[in-house]
Amino acid sequence: MAFSLQDQLRQCLKRVTERSRGKYSASCITVIVVLVGLPLWWKTTETYRASLPYKQISELDILLLDISVPVEVVFARGTLTAEQQKRLLPQTQFSQKMNQLDGKTGFKYRYEKTYRAATGVEQDAIMGENVEVTVVTLSRAYESSVGSVVIYVVPANSQLFPQEVSVYIGKHRAAFLRSPVTRSHTVAEVLQDIDDNVEEILQTMSFTDDVVVAALSSRFPSGTFGTDTFTDSMTAFKSSLGYEITFSLLNPDPKSHNICWSIEQAVNNYVQPFLNKLSIFANFSVDSQ
Repeated sequence: MAFSLQDQLRQCLKRVTERSRGKYSASCITVIVVLVGLPLWWKTTETYRASLPYKQISELDILLLDISVPVEVVFARGTLTAEQQKRLLPQTQFSQKMNQLDGKTGFKYRYEKTYRAATGVEQDAIMGENVEVTVVTLSRAYESSVGSVVIYVVPANSQLFPQEVSVYIGKHRAAFLRSPVTRSHTVAEVLQDIDDNVEEILQTMSFTDDVVVAALSSRFPSGTFGTDTFTDSMTAFKSSLGYEITFSLLNPDPKSHNICWSIEQAVNNYVQPFLNKLSIFANFSVDSQ
């Protein structure tokens, strides 16, 4: 009887031990799954999301044009007195003008004006009486940088172009200004008068505000880009088997501007190669007037 009681106690203790061992094993497995398995599953199954530079993306529609124009103002002999030339030449001035169209569109002009005296070759050319020959001679003698403008200030009694003409704008981005300077001008007055005339010439030879604004007029206002605005902004172009392109030169003041243009050469060099590529779609004819 005693033996039977001991066996029952052993069996009962064995069952309790097995139950405790099972609970312990289950607890260990649960802890491992929660602490190791779940994070590992989360890491290996998550979707990769690259970090995007949202700030840089929002700045992609910002357009700030920086238009730089080097300007040389060359004074011929007889335009300045010895004292004026000594105090004025040579020197370089920098100026800029900002025009903001809206919050994300604008342009800035930067002028680098260099004032100097004419060299011997330039002086010999300016002393002539045919402005077209002078322009060709100067263009061959000096090769200016791309986008630069050269303005030659000639004496008030110069015979280079008609006396009633104060400014002559020639080829090769060169212009001639009849000097407004007198012997009584101070250096500050000389710069003021010359800069006023140079500004007017640059408005004719370089980009003007109206031209730049017209070129940027097709930009979409901020926050309004969409399919409808894109479709509305497209220029309708009626389909046809042939198109006629005409180049017209309008001279509002023939007395002040003696303008010559070689449109045939320009068409052959720049326009015709482009039209040749479009010839498979339509026929193009070019004329001028």
